[in-house]
Amino acid sequence: MSVEFRKREIGEYLQMVRRRKWHILLPTLTVTLAVAWAVWSAPSVYQSTALLAIKAPTISEKVAPSLTDNDLSQRIQTISQNILSRSSLEPMVTRHNLFESERAAGVPMEEILVRMRNNINVEFEKVDEEKVIGFRITYRDRTPEHAQAVTAELSNKYIAVPAIESDQSAKTTKEFIDNQLNTAKASLDALEKQRLEIMSQNVETLPESSQGLIAQLEGLMKREETISKDKDSLLSERGRIQESIRSLNSQMRLLQDFNEKETGEAVAQASRVEDTPAYAQLVQRRAELSARLENLRKQYRDKHPEIIQAETDIAKINDELDKLSKNTDRRVKQATQSQSRKAELQTRSLGIEKDKAESQIAQIDQQLQAKENEMRQNSGEINALEAKINTIPNVKVQLAGIDNQYQSAKGIYDELLKKYNTAQGNVDREENYQGETIRMVDSANLPQVPVNATKKPVFTIMGGAIGLAIGLFLAGFYEFPRFFTIQNVDDVKHYTGLPVLATIPPLLTNTEVANANRIYLLKLSAGVAASILSVPILIIIFQMSRLFERIS
Repeated sequence: MSVEFRKREIGEYLQMVRRRKWHILLPTLTVTLAVAWAVWSAPSVYQSTALLAIKAPTISEKVAPSLTDNDLSQRIQTISQNILSRSSLEPMVTRHNLFESERAAGVPMEEILVRMRNNINVEFEKVDEEKVIGFRITYRDRTPEHAQAVTAELSNKYIAVPAIESDQSAKTTKEFIDNQLNTAKASLDALEKQRLEIMSQNVETLPESSQGLIAQLEGLMKREETISKDKDSLLSERGRIQESIRSLNSQMRLLQDFNEKETGEAVAQASRVEDTPAYAQLVQRRAELSARLENLRKQYRDKHPEIIQAETDIAKINDELDKLSKNTDRRVKQATQSQSRKAELQTRSLGIEKDKAESQIAQIDQQLQAKENEMRQNSGEINALEAKINTIPNVKVQLAGIDNQYQSAKGIYDELLKKYNTAQGNVDREENYQGETIRMVDSANLPQVPVNATKKPVFTIMGGAIGLAIGLFLAGFYEFPRFFTIQNVDDVKHYTGLPVLATIPPLLTNTEVANANRIYLLKLSAGVAASILSVPILIIIFQMSRLFERIS
């Protein structure tokens, strides 16, 4: 069964606040003091402003048209990048002794220039969200004199740089067009010379020689076709002979296997002496003499002449058998040699045919190489003729295009001459300051009141609010677990649904009470010490990050 959490009364929340008053009070005081110190000890920031407007040219564009498609309002974006570059801002830092403390502390110049750019603000005033008609330049610094001096110098740069760039651009354009004009004149003079050079360099590929070159090309094409057919015939013959060689190799392998088999059978047959008639007769005769010897030994003594004669006959038969066995190796050798000679003759015959076929292939390869050389030579002649034929249209086009090029070059020359006169007019206009310029409407003012003066109390209140929020968060962090445990009689009644007859307060000795008070005081002292130490740490963090200077 689930039980809903008991709703707390306002008095209980107030008890929580009283119980966690130091968790709320210490962060609030710490953050408030750190923010107040960082804000009120931060240097004052003064802002100087100058207003500039773009002045239209005094001479109409119809009389002296501009040499660029972009007007000054569009080029001002690029001009701003040049003015805010390091080469422009770094001398100003040194000349006006800006960021003196940072430079003394060894802050890199790159970081100082980043801070200076952040202090500079250029707001453009536009018409139709495109054309710039004017802009405001503001600069912030710790002293009003520096703010006014830097703003005035930036304003003067915005006035001077466009005029210098426009004058330089007009002169550069005039010089560029003058060079192009001389180049166009030289092109006109070179065209006639170019025609003569083309004709002298392409004597063999003039349009009149095209028919003869085409006839030569057709003859070479037919010759190439004949050579290709001859090559195909030779390749076909070579393939047939190679097939014959493969067949001979196969026959030689089969013959070798067959001869090895025949030799093995002949050797086996010559090795089996028991299958010969002589061997059978001797064995039979030995058996008869052995039987007679046994009968004689039964009748006579061992020295009896007949016994001795029978033993002698048996010994002779054994000698004959031994001779037959010894003749077996000779018969095996004879059989092997006979089969080897037969196989060698057959293999030699096949080898002669193979050598003949390989000789024919070598001859065909020589013929193919000759045909290949002939084909390569013929192809080279064809390529040379095709190159000549392909050059004819180019030569024709080049010769026919000389007049067109001359007319085109003449038109370019006339157009450049017109632009040259326009460029000369623009140079005169810029030198007399009759073009589009930037003029000062409101010069840089000397600020009297810091721009961050009214924001210091606001930042202090905001710091106090942030500290209070941190304190309430800590109080809630420690009090939230108590919502899940029974803390008083109301919790017992709500979660058990039973009446409470009596309550027993904590029974602590004097020592335990003293220890509890001592631990409380130690925790409070540690919190106060941490808060005191946190104040300078937060102040250092705020000062190093320059947070309030950036948002003020």
